Amino acid sequence: MKKTLAMLVTLCLLLSLFAPVALAEGDVTITFAFWDTNQEPGMKAIAEAYMAKNPNVKVETQVTPWNEYWTKLEAAAQGGALPDVFWMHSNQFYKYVTAGMLLDLTDLNLDYSPYPAGITALYNYEGSQWAVPKDYDTIALAYNKELFDKAGIAYPDDTWTWDTLRETAKKLNDVENGVYGFAAPNDTQSGYYNFVYQNGGKIFENGESGFNLPETQEAIKTWMNFMLEDGISPSLESFTDMSQDDQFQAGKVAMEFIGSWMMSAFTSNEFIKDKFDLCVLPQGKTRASIYNGLGYAGAYNTANPDVVKDFIAFCGSEEANILQAQNKAAIPAYKGTEHYFTDLFTNINIACYTEMIEYGVQFPFSPNKSLWEGTETELMTSAYTGELTVEEACNQLHEAIMEIEAE
Repeated sequence: MKKTLAMLVTLCLLLSLFAPVALAEGDVTITFAFWDTNQEPGMKAIAEAYMAKNPNVKVETQVTPWNEYWTKLEAAAQGGALPDVFWMHSNQFYKYVTAGMLLDLTDLNLDYSPYPAGITALYNYEGSQWAVPKDYDTIALAYNKELFDKAGIAYPDDTWTWDTLRETAKKLNDVENGVYGFAAPNDTQSGYYNFVYQNGGKIFENGESGFNLPETQEAIKTWMNFMLEDGISPSLESFTDMSQDDQFQAGKVAMEFIGSWMMSAFTSNEFIKDKFDLCVLPQGKTRASIYNGLGYAGAYNTANPDVVKDFIAFCGSEEANILQAQNKAAIPAYKGTEHYFTDLFTNINIACYTEMIEYGVQFPFSPNKSLWEGTETELMTSAYTGELTVEEACNQLHEAIMEIEAE
């Protein structure tokens, strides 16, 4: 993989010799790529506001589903045809920055104090800034009020623990009618990572994997046992056919862990929008909710670097953060603009997302995570299917991560 990255760096340098210089005047068109259709209105609003201020610039938005986005972006990078501006995720950042694919944004000289420090730091490499923070998210417990009311069960609150979650899910489980108490998929950010940090474990910190720790393994086993021992979660196969979010929205799951980025979709779904609410996550030994944030990045070989930098700076502005919030895109990264997002959701406890940032845990990051996250998925799947015990899967994953990190 490192040889591949080295080859990409060489390719980048060669292509940059033939890259056009920035246009100083006249009409300019730049492309702006992202992956979430639910956030498309917000991104278009930002683009339109920028074009209104810069009538000689046209910003073409391009939305590609998550499952296709990174394949498409990698192909574009290898072909020297990256979008001018595009969303960047922490899992993929190191791969692109070390391959020389990103535009250095350090000379924007932005004031980064309004953004969460952890999000800004995600996109800083070797003292330079390569993406501007876009948003942040946390994970909450979503529950179907209709199913709770039918069962005569009180709604979740901040006193809930793992045991409360488990026992309540058992009461709500109605497999004969196709309803499960809780969704426990093979998911990291919206799944077992939260349990791991609530149990005093860790995934990856300071160059070390935490998958060999008993606290980590205990948390993952507890998470999987909602499905494997208790039978109160849909099967792994069912999540392949229909995601946990879709099953919840269809009324097939009574509770699930859900990221704030899904609120636009949930509140637009006529079937579920008036039937669900949110609560802070049940706690284990301590409270924790995984948080993360996206960044706006630019292509290293854009034909219009000055325009691209100016547009990215605008995307990070207070004005643009308000626009994305008002269009239900996501919780904006710019401090003080969060309420423009939360104020739109008057029928649900949306404030629990911003409340949990106080004890939020940064989504575990390693510069090489893109090299081992596929192995993580495979080994965790093997534990779900019984091919390996949780301990075996975690120990093998620990060894694989440390081997990659040592290279």
